[in-house]
Amino acid sequence: MEDQIKILYEFTDEFLHSLFLKTQNVPYYEPLPEDFDLGLRKMLSAEPVILSAAGGLEHSTAQNSFIYYLSDEYECSYILLPDHENESRILLIGPYVTEVPEINKVRKMCRVHHISSDFILPLMQYYSSMPCIADEGILQSYIEILARRIKGDGAVIRHLRLTGEQKDYSAAVKQSSTIGQENLEKRYQNETLMMERIAAGDTSGALKELSRITRTGMDVRSSDSISSQHYYLAVMNALCRKAAEKGGVHPYYLDEISREMSVKILKTYNMETLDRMPAEILAGYCRCVAELNVSGYSNTVSRALNYINANLDSQKLSLAAVADELNVSRSYLSARFKEELHQTLTDYTAKRRIENAKELLRDTSLPVQDIASLSGIDDAAYFTRMFKMKTGMTPRQYRKISVKKQ
Repeated sequence: MEDQIKILYEFTDEFLHSLFLKTQNVPYYEPLPEDFDLGLRKMLSAEPVILSAAGGLEHSTAQNSFIYYLSDEYECSYILLPDHENESRILLIGPYVTEVPEINKVRKMCRVHHISSDFILPLMQYYSSMPCIADEGILQSYIEILARRIKGDGAVIRHLRLTGEQKDYSAAVKQSSTIGQENLEKRYQNETLMMERIAAGDTSGALKELSRITRTGMDVRSSDSISSQHYYLAVMNALCRKAAEKGGVHPYYLDEISREMSVKILKTYNMETLDRMPAEILAGYCRCVAELNVSGYSNTVSRALNYINANLDSQKLSLAAVADELNVSRSYLSARFKEELHQTLTDYTAKRRIENAKELLRDTSLPVQDIASLSGIDDAAYFTRMFKMKTGMTPRQYRKISVKKQ
């Protein structure tokens, strides 16, 4: 019988692993390991958790056939199973969520539990990386069948909601203005460095920092991993946008790239493609900073750059047109532009038209004629000649090579 039980537990462990659920053999009467909840309470500077002291749990849980489905104040779920070999230990399954909470729910949770708003973004990242069991009923049915196979009809199933009022199981959240700052800075120092690299338009440096970032449970996959990855990428998009804004990119362009990234995220359901998207999002914002950064320039040149980049599809984008828009003389604008950018306004405009065309060729299936028009050139033949002169290949050749690289 013992051998059969052991086989059942081994099978269960493999089954739970297939759902990307963490299983731990933990002490029942002693503090749980700091990472039992994938680091959540440690991040929030919480007190140690002792299961036997948690309100609502039977003191004899470790010795009998009680099985608990637990949900805590942070919307995390767990399952407790008795250890058939050691009465002082218990099998802890989880944490997992049944749905990834939206930001408004996270904000409300922070208000209810007096958690600093500094933790809203880390909490969003935490939830986005967790296993998500959309149909919890299937998991619970399996656990109950397992319990009957091991304990017979004597198995007792209980559902328990643990709240912040049960202090033995709640995070002892500090109220000071410096709540958890040391832990937060340590946990996200690579993320900060990554954002600094984005703000500098340094793609290689930002990608290097991205590779160093280790989020708790980052490589955990769930039965609903697509929606979890969508959520994480949405957070990544917001982070990169913030960094690019710090890098001097005008909100007009940030709105455009942010919207494009959001649409692409939501339309992508291939996990391999989603896995590549953090680097793609990061590179896109770095490119945006490198090409559209207007910080450090005079007010006149900054306004000129913003106007040019917002009107690349206009055929009338000339020194005269920009000077009229800014209400300055052509000679003054020309002199300031060349002094600060070390190139003429006409050369800069032509360069930006080509860069815009490259992006459209890479990321869309629009005909070359349409891309030429969106780059401010209605004559497709002239556009092709100019593109080849600047890049060494025709637009179609560039698109073919770009598709192969993706």
